[in-house]
Amino acid sequence: MKWFKWLLFPISILFWIITGLRNFFYDLNWLKSISFDIPIINVGNITVGGTGKTPHVLYIGNLLKSKFNIAFLSKGYKRETRDFILVEGSSTPKQVGDEPLMIKRNFAKNKVAVDHNRVNGVLQLMTNEENIDCIIMDDAFQHRSIKAGLNILLIDFNRPLYKDYLLPIGFLRESSSNKKRADITIVTKCPNNLSEAEADIFIKKSGVKQQVYFSFLKYDGITLLGTNTSEKLTLLHGKEIILITGIANQKPIIDLLNKNNCQVTNLCYQDHHSYTSQDVKKIIDTHHLQKDALLLTTEKDAQKLIEFENLKGLPIYFLNLSIDFLWNKDKFDKKIFTYVRGN
Repeated sequence: MKWFKWLLFPISILFWIITGLRNFFYDLNWLKSISFDIPIINVGNITVGGTGKTPHVLYIGNLLKSKFNIAFLSKGYKRETRDFILVEGSSTPKQVGDEPLMIKRNFAKNKVAVDHNRVNGVLQLMTNEENIDCIIMDDAFQHRSIKAGLNILLIDFNRPLYKDYLLPIGFLRESSSNKKRADITIVTKCPNNLSEAEADIFIKKSGVKQQVYFSFLKYDGITLLGTNTSEKLTLLHGKEIILITGIANQKPIIDLLNKNNCQVTNLCYQDHHSYTSQDVKKIIDTHHLQKDALLLTTEKDAQKLIEFENLKGLPIYFLNLSIDFLWNKDKFDKKIFTYVRGN
């Protein structure tokens, strides 16, 4: 850790007291958690951003959609609204947030909603939408006002909890001891060649007591922005790439492009970045200087970039990202099905 971050230590102590008291009050039922008569799966984390929540939400959604009528509920981070909104394919990121819009465009037939008040969001879905069998909540591990039936905690393999610190020194939203609230823990973004012995060491160091699964990111190809035209990753090989990202961690993408011998010009922005006309001008100007380059972005960023008319006609592709499990995939799938069927 950089030495100057220790100057923030008193703020971290205050943050620890506040979050600790809040969790203590919930544990004693002085603050009430509401249960609902519907299966609720909560996918969340303890660290700020970058653990791969949305790809895991999509995985669970795809797992369940053929057997159950599922709905999704999210806060809609960085949207300009706060109340309950049903997300439509025609919604904008400013109205509903980039990740809920991405979920909706992957699940056009399912209900996707945003609400800063998660309790109200569940009530609205249950009251106004008939025959919902299960609600998948995105990023609600700290929202203890709802007692989810199945809490799934994600831990980034590259940013283990035991090496992290509370905000603002580190990236922890609350003490890592609260991992005990999870029913399932998934260690995400693992290297494909991770051995089971290395996985066991990670579990022991992390002190995780629940059933632990290990997942990795898969890039399944690229899709031309605004179309259904998909190409294989081999299209990127040896190419000049202008990379446009507003995500928490672009390292896996950089590693992918390096493996494909790409020459990368990196236009990197903060997570959930709201693109401006000035940003778009920079993208266009960069492409004018590198006319043979492909423009590459993430599916999350694509939800925002598609809004700009002057980007149409440029060769902008987004990466098709999914997750898979190193081991025990069938066991994980069965656990999810068993929970939903049984409730």
